[in-house]
Amino acid sequence: MRKAMTSAFALAALSVAAAPAMAQKSKDTIRLTILDPFTLLDSYHEPANQPGQYTRAMYGKLLHWDEHNAKFIPELAKSWKQINPTTIEFELRDDVKFTSGNKFSANDVKYMVDYLADPKLKIRFKGRYTWLKEARVLSPTRIQIISKKPKGDLMMTLAYRYYMYDSAIHSKMEDKAAYGRKSASTTGAYKLVSINRNSGVKLTRNDEAVAKFPHLRAPIKNIHGIPIPDSQTQLASLLTGAVDVLQTSSADTVKQFEVNPNYSVTPFATRMLTYITLDAAGRSKNKVFKDIRVRQAFIKAIDRDKIINTFMPGGKSAVRPDSVCFIENIACTPSTKPLGYDPEGAKKLLAEAGFPNGVNIELSAFAPMSELTQAIAGDLRKVGIRATVQGMPLPVYTKRRGAGELTALVARYPTFAQPNTSNIMNFFFAGNRDYSKDPVIQNARKVGATTVDVRERAKVYQKAMDRVNTQAYILPFAEQPNVYIHAKNVQIKTGLISMTETRPTDYFWK
Repeated sequence: MRKAMTSAFALAALSVAAAPAMAQKSKDTIRLTILDPFTLLDSYHEPANQPGQYTRAMYGKLLHWDEHNAKFIPELAKSWKQINPTTIEFELRDDVKFTSGNKFSANDVKYMVDYLADPKLKIRFKGRYTWLKEARVLSPTRIQIISKKPKGDLMMTLAYRYYMYDSAIHSKMEDKAAYGRKSASTTGAYKLVSINRNSGVKLTRNDEAVAKFPHLRAPIKNIHGIPIPDSQTQLASLLTGAVDVLQTSSADTVKQFEVNPNYSVTPFATRMLTYITLDAAGRSKNKVFKDIRVRQAFIKAIDRDKIINTFMPGGKSAVRPDSVCFIENIACTPSTKPLGYDPEGAKKLLAEAGFPNGVNIELSAFAPMSELTQAIAGDLRKVGIRATVQGMPLPVYTKRRGAGELTALVARYPTFAQPNTSNIMNFFFAGNRDYSKDPVIQNARKVGATTVDVRERAKVYQKAMDRVNTQAYILPFAEQPNVYIHAKNVQIKTGLISMTETRPTDYFWK
């Protein structure tokens, strides 16, 4: 009945959908939906993927990794050289200003290094920023960045993790987390106009930066991200012209719009990993997954291909990874694969583990993935794993995951947010995100982090990736493609800067 009502509403709305979109083109403003609302554009204090799409269009970095040609290109730094295994010296541009008008210099780089390494600063993923020993200013345009020990992905970490803030402003703020809400002074393609939980985020083109940096672009002047967490409201907003672009997680919605001449559907490969973590370490109250047989039964119960093709938008083109890293990730070379679909084998394993009548679990899920998770739960129930789905917004599941409360979690991670496998190792197996507590994996994580030669690092990480599969700690379920439904006068040129992520810089008017 709900689908029928939605379809009827869609037909009624089509006649009024085009005019508002064309009006926004005349204002050079594109309106995007925000699925998980946020009130901060700061990759350090709000490191989630959706706000990250905006911050990556705003903040500048020392250097940029060209994913298409696999090479580093200059941004705020003109050049660099390796002084010794732990020291890199950068020559900085002397003609860059923040949007505040303050001039960028080596002092801003040192300030960010010191700020992020400060033990008093409590942020998620703190370990990303504690590997540096110091930043040594040699002149306003020369600085040395010195690590505590050799780091295999040092340059990549600088290119993907270290965004430069205006130290003259940031240092004076009592609540420094408010920088990305009030005072964001940046050097990227776009600059912040406003951000509000109700009205969303508004950016406008930073003309000076776009003219200065060849790899930056801002084809549409104004970006307006509008928070609409409810899927039906998102659809209504698109149909009535209140937004121009909708990112959907519903395969049924994609099918409806693929045959609709008034809209376009644009899929985009992402290497966004959809995964299922099982509590093998027994951190949660329910200890069933401490038994490898129960973990194996869980994985064997799931008809991965059928669920991906049926319930994941763009699923037929989605990559089925062999490990929690994709082969495109640097130093990812698994030699094993996850267990395949075998429901009878799953029942047998449950009986062998002492659960002939099955088990009860809570299957937690990132809220936008609830529909997919319900399909997974349906397969689990067929073998006796009675899974109750609990959908949660990002802040809730992050908090519960860190507290060790999750028995099984369906979520996703952007593996190309920093494309080294070392980053993926830290995401899954460092700190309070680790639900396996496996010494083999921990050793590989530590050794790999200091192995500079990428071929040797791949050998180290292979042991960890294979261990994840053989011990059934995490099921690397699928790549989650981004699928966009948008007005006909909008063009999305995927992969211009990032091969795996759509950013505000990728939208054009036709």
